[in-house]
Amino acid sequence: NLAPGLLDVLSTRLGKPAGAEDLLAYIAAVTAHPAFTARFADDLRTPGIRVPLTAAPSVWDDAVALGRNVLWLHTRGQRCVDASQGRPRGAPRVADPDRRPMMFVAIPGTDDKTPDELTYDPDTRTLAVGEGRIAPVAPGVVAYEVSGMNVLRKWFSYRRATRPQARGEQSLLDDVRPTSWPSAYTTDLLELLHVLTLVTDLELEQAALLDKVMEGPRVTVADLTETGVLPVPAAARSPLPRLTRAMPSTDQLSLPMPTTTATP
Repeated sequence: NLAPGLLDVLSTRLGKPAGAEDLLAYIAAVTAHPAFTARFADDLRTPGIRVPLTAAPSVWDDAVALGRNVLWLHTRGQRCVDASQGRPRGAPRVADPDRRPMMFVAIPGTDDKTPDELTYDPDTRTLAVGEGRIAPVAPGVVAYEVSGMNVLRKWFSYRRATRPQARGEQSLLDDVRPTSWPSAYTTDLLELLHVLTLVTDLELEQAALLDKVMEGPRVTVADLTETGVLPVPAAARSPLPRLTRAMPSTDQLSLPMPTTTATP
């Protein structure tokens, strides 16, 4: 989903190859943190994110390296895997035992003890999940949001005892829920807390990187227009064709369905 010619322009300006994954990592490093939202609050009122593109090779390298860490965390260790850079495949873990979220009081697994409230004590940095207790949990982890949505509370709302109330009509499938708190929920919650801890740890570094991008040379809209990257051709904006029964996916097998005849 990149504008045709964009990677070629970036490669030329930077004096080194710039691949699609490099650009995705760059975007994650520059935009996925509160300092970006604060700096461009007025611009973000208009739909669409405007990403400042550095023309400084050293800043680009720093952004790509940092962005790979961001993507690794946001995909829970499934993308940008590189064990030599501290990014092994699998759920990321907080290395410092003094900062590692741990379960100190287990969440009961009985039907009558399914948690329905999520509360937080900033003084002790303790997250209460019903009768369960997890600590230490940093305030930034509890407050972490994506597009105005609190990640931790959103996660809990779909697993609490009381069915979440969504806008519009709800499906009867929303009532198909565990009657107790399974251990897999606890594992998933701890993994999420580890990821959010590590994600928030990167925010100061991301803010400093954004300052470098804005203070240094950049690839401008005028540059992209002059090289023909902008405006983006209409053909490049066309959505992918929707699959229909007459257009089977090329990477899926089509199985013939037996014909049944109704009997009286």
